[in-house]
Amino acid sequence: MPPNLRGILWVALSGVLFSLLNVFTLIPAQHLNSYVMAFLRYFFGSLFLIPVVMQLGLYRSLHTRRVGLHVFRGAIHTSGMMLWFVGLPLTTLASITALGFTGPIFITIGAALFLGEVVRLRRWAAVLVGFAGAMIIVRPGVGDLGIGALCVLASTPIFSASNLISKALARTDSAHTIVIWQNIVIVICAAPVAFWFWQTPSWTDVLWFLAAGLCGTLGHLSQQNGYQLADITLLQPIGFLSLLWNALLGFFLFSQQPDIWTFVGAAVIFASAMYISHREAVRRARIKSAVGPAGPAS
Repeated sequence: MPPNLRGILWVALSGVLFSLLNVFTLIPAQHLNSYVMAFLRYFFGSLFLIPVVMQLGLYRSLHTRRVGLHVFRGAIHTSGMMLWFVGLPLTTLASITALGFTGPIFITIGAALFLGEVVRLRRWAAVLVGFAGAMIIVRPGVGDLGIGALCVLASTPIFSASNLISKALARTDSAHTIVIWQNIVIVICAAPVAFWFWQTPSWTDVLWFLAAGLCGTLGHLSQQNGYQLADITLLQPIGFLSLLWNALLGFFLFSQQPDIWTFVGAAVIFASAMYISHREAVRRARIKSAVGPAGPAS
């Protein structure tokens, strides 16, 4: 199969695995502290990387020339993950997924503010449309403002930054190395906070975390394989499938019934994200055409 198609299939598989991860973590989230949850999810996920390390060897597993970038990515991912786990038991799986589609919107804002990228009117308009979609889901002023949805929304730009860094790391490091470093750094960063709020999980909770750890580890490996095979703008639409998986799992397993506004907002956000991804692809094509195969003109 062509690399792009293989990349799409890898990312589609990661969406199914992450949806199952949501299910397996939502069950103990009903009674365990969110920070303890965040630590245990990656602690048990690390156990499933031990066979990979044993097969590759410690040196090949950890060898990288970009240790600082791995540590920085793991640290910011930890903060986003803790916000996400706070929001997990407080909103529906469908809403969590829909708000996650705001990622490209925050990437555009970050590129303009921190990278000095010129963002023209049409892309800013798409950002505003995507923000309106998020507000349709959250609906401030209509009933109680959901702290769960706000926490998930706040975690999205952090995860977007983490995904961009992982895409940059994929140019030099293997998927295994990226995921192993991610797990190590997150476990170290999350441990102090988790121990401060510590609650001892039951043996049933441990089983759920083992299942979540397996799905999470396989999901990240699948996602990284996809990033190394295809452009991230091409893979963006595949994430929309996650809304379907999470909505179905939430309905059948937890009797969660997301209202129609969740899907309306998700459609608005998705349209905005697709336009932003399209404009990014056009921009890269123009840059590539201007540079040409022999490099920039002198």
